[in-house]
Amino acid sequence: MNKQAEGNALTARRADDRETLFWSERGEVTCAMHAPYPGSDTWRWERWSPMTEVERREWSRQLGHPPKCEVCQ
Repeated sequence: MNKQAEGNALTARRADDRETLFWSERGEVTCAMHAPYPGSDTWRWERWSPMTEVERREWSRQLGHPPKCEVCQ
């Protein structure tokens, strides 16, 4: 993921933002507080990125419920 996405994730984490969701290439979904630290090896190797509004809508359409943090649920 690019530096801008890492910066956005870091800002969300510092703000204790639990509404902004992130997901990995493996399909894990978490809020900013439970995602790997932006820029860490895990963040980069698992290719974490913010979920876009389009991805959230598609998730809801396919699964019948909105995405939510797997840890906070």
